Amino acid sequence: MPSLQPHLTSFLKSLPPPPVNRNKLDELVRKTLSESQDKCSPENRKSQWEYLLKNDVFLLAANEGKALSGDPEEYYDDLSLKLDIILCFTEHEACEQTFPLLVLQELLETQTIGSCSRIFSWMETRADKLTEGMVPQKGKALVLLRTLNDLLRRLSKVGSTTIFCGRILTFLSGVFALGERSGVNLRGEYGPTWEGVQRPDKMRVDEEPSGANAESTAESDKMDVDNAKTSVAQNAEKKEDFYDVFWSLQLPFSKPPLFAKPETFGQFKEAVGRVLPVIKEATAKERAMMGSRAGLGPANTLKRKRELDEETNSNNEYFFAKFLTSPDLLDLEIADTHFRRQFLFQLLILLNHLLTFTKDAKSTWVSPRNRSLQMDFTLEESEAQWVHETLNKVTEELRQTTPNGRTFADTASALLEREKNWVKWKNELCTTFDKDPWSEEIDGKKVGLFEATKSIRDKMKEPPNDWEYKLGTAALTEIWETGYTDLEDLKNPFQPGEVKDFVKRIKQEDAKINLRKQRLERIAKSKAAAAPAPAKTPVENPTPAIVISSTETHAATQPDTTHRSEPTPGTLAAPRPVSGMGNSPIHPSLPPKPGSPSKPASSSQEPVKSATSSPSIAPIPSPVPAPVAAQVPAPAPEPVDPEIAKYEENKQQWAWLALRAARDLHLQHFGKIGTGDIEQLAQEIEKEKENRSKGLVVEEPGPVIEEGGQKDGEGDVKMDG
Repeated sequence: MPSLQPHLTSFLKSLPPPPVNRNKLDELVRKTLSESQDKCSPENRKSQWEYLLKNDVFLLAANEGKALSGDPEEYYDDLSLKLDIILCFTEHEACEQTFPLLVLQELLETQTIGSCSRIFSWMETRADKLTEGMVPQKGKALVLLRTLNDLLRRLSKVGSTTIFCGRILTFLSGVFALGERSGVNLRGEYGPTWEGVQRPDKMRVDEEPSGANAESTAESDKMDVDNAKTSVAQNAEKKEDFYDVFWSLQLPFSKPPLFAKPETFGQFKEAVGRVLPVIKEATAKERAMMGSRAGLGPANTLKRKRELDEETNSNNEYFFAKFLTSPDLLDLEIADTHFRRQFLFQLLILLNHLLTFTKDAKSTWVSPRNRSLQMDFTLEESEAQWVHETLNKVTEELRQTTPNGRTFADTASALLEREKNWVKWKNELCTTFDKDPWSEEIDGKKVGLFEATKSIRDKMKEPPNDWEYKLGTAALTEIWETGYTDLEDLKNPFQPGEVKDFVKRIKQEDAKINLRKQRLERIAKSKAAAAPAPAKTPVENPTPAIVISSTETHAATQPDTTHRSEPTPGTLAAPRPVSGMGNSPIHPSLPPKPGSPSKPASSSQEPVKSATSSPSIAPIPSPVPAPVAAQVPAPAPEPVDPEIAKYEENKQQWAWLALRAARDLHLQHFGKIGTGDIEQLAQEIEKEKENRSKGLVVEEPGPVIEEGGQKDGEGDVKMDG
């Protein structure tokens, strides 16, 4: 079978010195594969390339010891280049997709920890290509997980390799999904069980001295020695008893299912009750010693500050080895801050775990979905109360432990709170965290958020409509239009204004009406000029002209008084209601408008003399009706322009307000003017003012209204109601 070794050798000789450009490497690999395509059968091509490439890498790795004694960087550069070649051949489908990870797995097993760290750095930079197309729990994922787990087992959990362990775990968390079950203790298995402590036999503190000097010992010295032996024996027994109780707590820490036995909780409660006071005493003693050192005087202030700074700075470099269980070291270990924190944190974890087995807590998560996390144990109410109290004591003890006790306690509480969420997720069989993107079905098709909200966004882009009220609200607009334009206006009552001011406003409305009529005439003329002239048609039977006599014309022009009651001389005509002005919200106290049933007059109309101004006019005799030759049909009413109608309504409003303004001071002039003739009323008021200024005012007998609606004098009037 022909070999591909010459092609690989030629390829390696053509490589430039490292680092090699990626594009250049791709070009050389593609050229080598095209040249060797016909040199080997397709069935054996991949296996041959894998064998040759793997052999080339391990020939270099076999010389690790010699290479590191010289220039380590040259060795690592060559090793990175070999791995890049393997990865590039795999990308060109000359090898299997799992081949680079299999090579890394065997390579990491043969290299030192330092070299493994450099190889893992290469894996971090090539993570995207190594994990391309990786499916969880299949193929490359299993090889990668097995490789890194084997590397983690070789590393120590403490010391200089702790950072390396963190890098590996961070890499795994970035490569695998958060809900990947391969990285989860799904069965809830605990770590190795505590095997207890092995301590030497008890020291015989009651040994009697031997030798010749024993006989010469005095009786008094013998009694003192006996007392000393008794006290030492008692202290040693207490220490041994506390030693056994303290280390016995490690068994429930490592194996919580032991609480299913009835006697376990009582023993645990008794042991915690004995250990916590000792730890509290050690913490108080340490705080007292720190306080006494701080109060030694100004000479030692700077030295003490440097010691505190060093202690604070060394907090980030925390290191703790495996528990040392020698009986002689227990007192020293309890005096150590880190040792006490380690024990208290273990106790916190177990107490929080026990709280998940109360009756209320178990009812929320006990289900047949994950039976491995459950145990046949229920915490009673009295036991749960003790757990809560102990939990508060332990947390407070952590806060009192120096240095940075409050920070450490808060961090521990946050970690335990997150752990509760992880336990809940694990009990639910690790449901996926991924959620489908938001979608909505429109016209039978699912669309995303951007398409679904397109119409809403387009509507929001449209300019807003003009606000209905100029000044924000209806109330503010009404107040402003009424005349209250400043805070100073609130100090004075409402002044409706003089009649002459309303005359000006009425004339303005007349001017607007005239301008509108002129504009309408121009529009009508332009339309008539643009329209074609109609064809003339001869009239065969012209309609005879209708001749109306002067008598009939006079009768037609005279008002019909047969069904209308004329007011008596000296009285006011019956009021004619005006649309929109009878119940004015601005002026609710307005009385009925004086006037007559004829149409309201403006300043442009001729004044109509009322009965008050000409009381001696004789009634007009009714003419004799003449036969009508023909009935003329009434012409159709012309359409009213809406703007002109609005201006006419405004004139009526100003006229009505003018009458209101003059009703209190100038009511005597109402009988001298025509109905609604505001201009004449203003003239009468001006005449009165001129006469007053000249001293020519003669008091006229005005209408004096008495109680009950009766009036005496010329022109009696009744105004009941």
